[in-house]
Amino acid sequence: MTKEHYCATIGNYDGVHRGHRMVLERLKKIAEEEKRNTMVITFDKHPMAVTCPERTPRPLMTTEEKVRRLYACGIDRVVVLTFDKRFMQQTAYDFMKHTLFEELDVRTLLIGYDNRFGKRNEKENAETYIAYGKEIGINVFIGPGPEECGLYGNQAVSSSLIRKMIDEGKIEEAMELM
Repeated sequence: MTKEHYCATIGNYDGVHRGHRMVLERLKKIAEEEKRNTMVITFDKHPMAVTCPERTPRPLMTTEEKVRRLYACGIDRVVVLTFDKRFMQQTAYDFMKHTLFEELDVRTLLIGYDNRFGKRNEKENAETYIAYGKEIGINVFIGPGPEECGLYGNQAVSSSLIRKMIDEGKIEEAMELM
């Protein structure tokens, strides 16, 4: 029996909102072209709960609801990683090589245009991850920008925007973005 190789994306995916769903559609399209199953890699808590607990945004939904909604979007596998101090000490290269490539069998990775992961290195960016991927054996794509994922007025649809709308009492508008 051979291992299943995945086309994956990684992120917090709080709210699984309209912008997230556009990324998931792109993921499914790439996976179909490459004849791979899809995977979303997310976290058990917002990374700021570890890095800066006093500024952690309140979640829009529970982890269980997030996982359910991701599967409802047609994702084949959802992996929830534990985000803790040990986890955040990995370099981006080590995370890509050991966690994504070796443990989770990711061979294609769709990352956000502004996505950063691994121990902070301000010099790393999407182009760095593409280079790491070539060395490791992961084909890295840069995902859609805010214009493609949807705008609300002149702002990108995001979990932060939805939280702000809820705080301002704009519940119906916020729900339209979910």
